[in-house]
Amino acid sequence: MPARTENGHASSSHPGGNELADLSLDDLMNVEVTSVSKQPQRIADAPASVTVIGQNDIQRSGLNTIPDLLRLAPGMDVARVNANEWAVSSRGFNSELADDLLVLMDGRSIYTPTFGGVLWNTVDYPLGDLDRIEVIRGPGATLWGSNAVNGVVNIITKPADQTQGVLLESRIGTDESDGSVRYGGQIDDLTFFRAYAKYGYTGSQIAYDGDVNHDQYNTLHSGFRIDRYTSPTDTLTLQGDVNEQQIKETYIGVLGGDSEGNAYNHGGNILARWTHTTSEQESTSVQMYYNRQDQVVEPAGFNEADYDLDFQNRFALGERQEITWGTGGRENQITWDAKAPVALEPRNRSLFLINVFIQDQISIVPERVELSLGTKLEYNNQTQFEFDPSARLAWTPDKQNTVWGAISRSTRIPSLYQDTRNTFGPVSIVPDNPSSEKTISYELGYKVQPSKTVTLDATGFFNTYDGLILLIPSAASPLNQSFGNAATAQSSGAELAASWQVTPQWKLAGSYSLLKVVAASSVARVPVSSIQTIEGNSPENQFQIHSYYDLTRSLQFNGSAYYVQGLPVIVSDPFRNQNVGSYFRLDLGMTWKPRENMSFSVGVQNLLQNRHAESGSIGISVVPSEVPRSVYAQFEMTF
Repeated sequence: MPARTENGHASSSHPGGNELADLSLDDLMNVEVTSVSKQPQRIADAPASVTVIGQNDIQRSGLNTIPDLLRLAPGMDVARVNANEWAVSSRGFNSELADDLLVLMDGRSIYTPTFGGVLWNTVDYPLGDLDRIEVIRGPGATLWGSNAVNGVVNIITKPADQTQGVLLESRIGTDESDGSVRYGGQIDDLTFFRAYAKYGYTGSQIAYDGDVNHDQYNTLHSGFRIDRYTSPTDTLTLQGDVNEQQIKETYIGVLGGDSEGNAYNHGGNILARWTHTTSEQESTSVQMYYNRQDQVVEPAGFNEADYDLDFQNRFALGERQEITWGTGGRENQITWDAKAPVALEPRNRSLFLINVFIQDQISIVPERVELSLGTKLEYNNQTQFEFDPSARLAWTPDKQNTVWGAISRSTRIPSLYQDTRNTFGPVSIVPDNPSSEKTISYELGYKVQPSKTVTLDATGFFNTYDGLILLIPSAASPLNQSFGNAATAQSSGAELAASWQVTPQWKLAGSYSLLKVVAASSVARVPVSSIQTIEGNSPENQFQIHSYYDLTRSLQFNGSAYYVQGLPVIVSDPFRNQNVGSYFRLDLGMTWKPRENMSFSVGVQNLLQNRHAESGSIGISVVPSEVPRSVYAQFEMTF
């Protein structure tokens, strides 16, 4: 049975899982990604800022959660808020619910329209069964729809035929501990399956004021995947997951004083997909999924149910064009918790949208100049019609060099929370029917492999944002507010990533990113602190370097250093009550592989500091924690 991609079709150019660890830099540039154009494409040729985090990166990093793994991608801003929450974004606008980053898992959107953003404490998986994480920095709305403004993260798990047998993973640490088990087998010669369960625990952290934060966290995930290869051209996939979290929180008292509370989350999803692939240029897929998430939290719990159906088709038009098009629909049903101290009305809300997209990839000069033109048309019952076109041009004079540029339009539709009446004591938020936020993005990039041991990837970007949604105090009282389109902004920056295979045993990889954001209010009553928060919620400068050294065939020494510039202090913002200074983080680890199917790892994270702050609690009223120094021991075995 040949190896297959996540879409089910045979692929010799996309290695799965641990095979990525054995590839040279030259081979890695030929690894195919699917998130840029919804079709397999060499990473060296993709006209976008794209990074692939593979199994080798996952295993050698020492990181053990999906949001933390995104630190490995250049330009990604990952800030741990407390024991159970993260703020993750790309190219600015970060918060616990960063609403400009679209995240998918095996084709299922995990972006919640309830508050806008991703509930990262519900996102987990046995790390050994992840195939890769594709990270696109920059807009992706033409293919993926609204909310893919500043980036797209596509988390892709391995097909079931690549996860046969038993996987055991266990980690014991001073900060976090977890364990998982997976079993994979065959139902018949054409049908493969796996089932897994994973448990994790994180203890209470230290708050910014030095007190214990009481934010401990228990989580349990389990699920399955079945892949049936009914013919050489057809694949049927059925998969599902359930999750449950028990969370402690300490909340900022907006009206004075902090309070402790409990949160209880549980949910699940099921997804079915049929893929028909007749050639490298022709394929059809149909996918549907149902997702349910119940959140019992303070100050406002909710129940969310999502229904999604998507169709996609790709075909060749002559010798120099490939057309990818599709259509789909989604309904998100929300019910607010009637017992919550925050009164949200109406209690029952729904977001319905339908869309159609088309992309034409034109080979102007075969294997030299490629032009991609496309757009997505979307109708939703909040902001009506949305239009997200893009144009991408790539020039590849030879196999070592690629120059590319892009101009794109993308939109973010308001979250349902931003369009709901909200009453909490004397504070009242009245819906004002905000329209979508609109962004125009300009990108220019250069990818080069000057030798078989060195690769460089540089990108510059400039974005304009219009109609940013903020809270606007009423003229009568600052306690009466409404969400409205109240600000504009511009962002600019650059990202540089490099890899160097110093010797056959030693590899270095690093990146640097620069970000500048300037914002202005378009409504006179907008507080200055709101504009300052837009400008200062992501670091201007970030730098990281990773060293992977094979001491022997069975012993590896790994090190990672991260520098993140601090965030400005905004005294007048009640939700931004922590000074987030610059920090330098050093992680060291050692891995021993006595057998091909067994590994033991030990390591230390944040070696140089007892603890450091990463988040200023932007957006949600939880007291932030500081990330502690931690020591861990880890075991993995397959049989």
